[in-house]
Amino acid sequence: MPQDPREIFPGFRVAQGGNVLRFSGMTLPHQTHTLSARFLSPTACAFRVSALASALLIVAGTLLLSAQPSTLPRQSGGTLQLTAEQEKILARAGEILNQAALSDAERQVRLQVLKAVLTGIVIRPSDDDPEMRNPNHWSLVNDSFVVSYASTPVEAIADLWVVHENDGVPIPRIRCLKYTSLVLIQGYIQYFRETHNPAGLDALNQLIGERNIPQGLPNGGEDLLWKKRPGSFPLLPGDQVWFDNPFFKRGQELIRREIYQKSMIEGGSPEEADATADASMESLTAGEEGSNVFCLGDARFIRGASSLSRLSRDSFQHREHENGPPHELVFTQKIFSLKRFQQHMLDDNYTAQACLRATPSSVRPEDFKIERVRCPIGPDNLLRQYTVQSLDSLLDAMASHNKPPRLVRAGDVTLPLFDEDYKWPEQERVRAAFDTLLRTKNDDSWWLLRMHIHDDRYVLTATRGGVAKNFTVGELCCDTVDSRLCLGFTAHLPLVPGRLPPTFQPEQEYWLHETQWAKERKPLYAMQAALCERAIQQWETVGATLPGSDGQAHIYSAAEKARYVASLKQEIATRNRMKQAACEDVIVPCLPAPGGWDGFDAETARSTREEYDRHAVSGN
Repeated sequence: MPQDPREIFPGFRVAQGGNVLRFSGMTLPHQTHTLSARFLSPTACAFRVSALASALLIVAGTLLLSAQPSTLPRQSGGTLQLTAEQEKILARAGEILNQAALSDAERQVRLQVLKAVLTGIVIRPSDDDPEMRNPNHWSLVNDSFVVSYASTPVEAIADLWVVHENDGVPIPRIRCLKYTSLVLIQGYIQYFRETHNPAGLDALNQLIGERNIPQGLPNGGEDLLWKKRPGSFPLLPGDQVWFDNPFFKRGQELIRREIYQKSMIEGGSPEEADATADASMESLTAGEEGSNVFCLGDARFIRGASSLSRLSRDSFQHREHENGPPHELVFTQKIFSLKRFQQHMLDDNYTAQACLRATPSSVRPEDFKIERVRCPIGPDNLLRQYTVQSLDSLLDAMASHNKPPRLVRAGDVTLPLFDEDYKWPEQERVRAAFDTLLRTKNDDSWWLLRMHIHDDRYVLTATRGGVAKNFTVGELCCDTVDSRLCLGFTAHLPLVPGRLPPTFQPEQEYWLHETQWAKERKPLYAMQAALCERAIQQWETVGATLPGSDGQAHIYSAAEKARYVASLKQEIATRNRMKQAACEDVIVPCLPAPGGWDGFDAETARSTREEYDRHAVSGN
């Protein structure tokens, strides 16, 4: 049944005039089910029309929205605004959650997730209108949106729930998985805001940074923001649910075959028919592997991003009137029972419709099953791992309370002899502090680490190639400072093992200007760009790596040398445009050690002691 549009978007009015949508006085290109030849051949356009005709149930479930102008309420930073019907939905969800064995924090996060999905204004992209976000907060980098240097993750994500009036900012268009992840994160943002927890907001900013969401998050956000489990029931309000489309692969094959055959009938060559079939099939079926929704409780589900569809018209039956009925785009249904959503997936997927046409008896709505669930969790893990500490306190925490082991020679190797009272749990504390420090990536942290390169407090012991070494706070600071300063040019070096000649030292640019740069606190991104300029100059004379122990060296090809220069020029442009330093994603191993080294634990320390004892006995 059609729903009151105010249940979804209070005051929302959508109309189609010409080929645009008007939204609170703002104009943007229209969204859904366009038959544009820009991406589809005439054959594929015809196929899309026939597929739409077989899915008219979508229109039957639409929300009819008035074409009259209206003003949307602003969702600005505070509590999200809910209609009376949405308040009832949320109250029922709260009743269900109160009966579950959850912490109060997780319960509140789940309710905030539901608030976010109920009040979201994001629209699903289409062929003609790809993904779009507010350019004041987001930048498109390598075909993915990341938070702009001029914003913060919390500001950028919260802005997706802000209605922009007459300022030229488009309605966000975001694909399914990305948007459901942003909804989950917005739940945390609102939770931290309503509980007046700025440390939680800072933790989210630290976690997300410049990363792509959700793929770029550490472990995909698992155990920090949510937990994954296979489907299906029992489900709780706030769970993000993925329904699998079991007809996807077979439907793609059927669609491709039909488009190929039509293209051949129209006179195309086999090669042209192949290309048309591949491109059109990919365009038609993009995102149909499954569908992401949120559980409201009581086996009801709500979609995240909204879809728009053309409303049917009876213009040819009323030709006596000078003007026909208006062209109108309407929202498709957003809240479903389990049975109705399974039917919706059958109605909404070209691949399922292709299978239905081919063998009607093989396709049933109940075949669309829940395959996996992302469950929001309380904020404890996030706060424990990402709460910002002062840099000085982190450096203090890195210093181990253990006494460094004695380093002894045993033949050709150096072995560490750990005392019996060496406290191995202390190493986990040191590792956590080091990990937190590496995730602190602002300019202040770089300059502070630079100041501490001579700090001689013991941190850990590691080994490499038979040589053991006790590392200090200063040595780890030194390695981090060097890694980040040089990252702009080292990240693009050809991936071949070996040592570069001593003439290639782009960091000389830093040493030439260290006094001046330190005085003016030069931004790290600008220093990285300057080192890339020096790297381009020095790379001209680099012909090969130095010979290794086997006497072999890698001679760089002309293509390798040219690719490196092109990459450096692109890196310089990126740093200067974003005004943000390149930063590494570092995983501190469970046995902590600098890059290229191996750490110790109680077991390996015992083995080392036994090796030393055996060598001592044989020596006698």
